[in-house]
Formats: sequence, structure tokens, C-alpha cells
Amino acid sequence: MHEIRIKVPQGSGAEIAAFALKLGIEEAAVSPVYLHGPNRHAEVVSVEVSTPKAKAFVDAIFTHQKFDPETWSITSRELRAIVTRSPAREITRPMIEPAIDVFQDLWQLSYVTPSYVVRALSAAVLLAYGMMEDNSIAIVVAALFLPFLSVVLALSFGLWSEDRALAGQAALALAVSIIVSVLAGVTVAAIHGPPMAFHDFQKPLVSFGISAIIGLAAGLSTADDAGRRYLIGVAAAVQYAIFPVWFGTALVLGFPSAPVTTARLLTLAINLATISGVAALAYRLLGMRREEIHRFVKSRFWGSR
Repeated sequence: MHEIRIKVPQGSGAEIAAFALKLGIEEAAVSPVYLHGPNRHAEVVSVEVSTPKAKAFVDAIFTHQKFDPETWSITSRELRAIVTRSPAREITRPMIEPAIDVFQDLWQLSYVTPSYVVRALSAAVLLAYGMMEDNSIAIVVAALFLPFLSVVLALSFGLWSEDRALAGQAALALAVSIIVSVLAGVTVAAIHGPPMAFHDFQKPLVSFGISAIIGLAAGLSTADDAGRRYLIGVAAAVQYAIFPVWFGTALVLGFPSAPVTTARLLTLAINLATISGVAALAYRLLGMRREEIHRFVKSRFWGSR
């Protein structure tokens, strides 16, 4: 469920409200406001609707002949409950979220902040310890807050929508996560000492199948209000993080044979490519047309350049 607020120039509110009603939205509120800064009068059109109707409304606004990002703005808010004459079965439909929600959520999760680095480092250290001891509890707990899945999805979305800024930001965050994981592996291995008890590395083909399932579920969950993304994130984190952590430990403890080392590094590349590629396919299955999103991203409204 979402509230969509469209801020438009004074005198345009009634037209946009009527536009919303034509889309099947039952009611739309129009409120006059004064914008300090631009120093002009404007109107806010607000609708509180199911998630699919919110997406349809936002998509239609982008194609409206009068839409101008210089004087219009769109705000999307996820709501916990709406009590209205619409039946609960209709108002609570969880899919599909507006594209701007998916886009900006992935942007927000891709910033490399001090919190991001500390989270990545803490989880990687715990994962490294879990691998040294083959402690499944430590491995699962570490996977709960390893920040891998969100940045891979952001990379996928950025490449698919041809938004170089998002793809670049996600690639940076992913690189930081990998480097931090390697450093964590080096540190824990140096302190703990040999041997590493964890040996449950999947073969490339098996890893490809697992990653394909994760990528599809993750891509679909980004546009689903009811998705359990944190559970998918646990599976994805294990798929990614064990390999850079292992690489770090191997720098201290020594590498296995060349074929084994090559297979493990190849598996990391396969996981990255598979999850991001299948997630992009999921975006298409959700009805996010590439050409439409590409036009949105190119517009000044997205503010990604």
C-alpha cells in the first residue's frame, strides 16, 4: 500500500486528480501549498492506494503531457494500513511497487558509509571465524548483515536501465565489500592459525543453479511489499562472501592446488554474473519495460547524473 503525492503548479491539481480517477483510483485529495525557495504557489495531489495502482499512477504521471520535473515532484510512501471503502483483498495487493521506489531504494542501499564498512567488516570477521571453525551458527549470523545482495541488485538494475551512476556506485560498494572480506580473512587466519575446518564449497555448476534461484527470488522481492528480502539476503551473502573470505585466509594459510583455486575464484564470478543477470530478467518479468525505465533515468527528474 502506498501514498503517492504529486506536487504540481497552481491550477493543475484538479486535472491531475481527474486523471487519477480515470485510472480507477477511487479518490484523490488536492491541497494548496506555498513553496518557499521557489517562492510560488503549488498544489499537492495525494492518493492512498494499493501498490499496483500506485505503480500505474506513477507510470501514467511520467507520460502525462504536462509533466515537467522542473515544477513537478513525486513522493512515494509505503503505508502500513488504509481504512477505506475498498475491500482489504484489493487494497493490500503487494505487487508491483512503483519503479521509483525500487530505483531509489537500491540507490540508498549502495552508499559506502562508515556504517556500511563497519557492517561489512564485522560480518566478514564473524564469517571468517565461522569458516575456520566450521561453525554454522556463526556463518548464518554473519550472513544476516553482510551487505552483498543489495549492491549486486543495484548493479544489475543500473546496468539494465543503463544508469551508469547507479551501476558505478554499486560496483564501488561491491568492491569495498570484497576487499573488506579478504582483509577479514587475512586477519582471522593470522590470529586463529591453521587449519580451516570449512570445506563445503559448491562446484561451479551447482553454484550457478543456486545463484539463478536466488537472483530470481531477489529480483522479484524488490518490487513486492510482502517480500522477505532479508532471508534471500542470507542465501546470497553466503554465495558471495565465503569466496573472498576464503581467499584472505588462503593468503595466510596457503592456497590449495591450482585447479581448486581457479574453480573457487570462477565460482565467485559465476555467482555475481548469475544473480545480477537473473535479477535483471526478473525486472522484465515484473513489467518494468527497459525503454520506459531508461527514459525515466535519462530525465533530470531521477537526479542520478
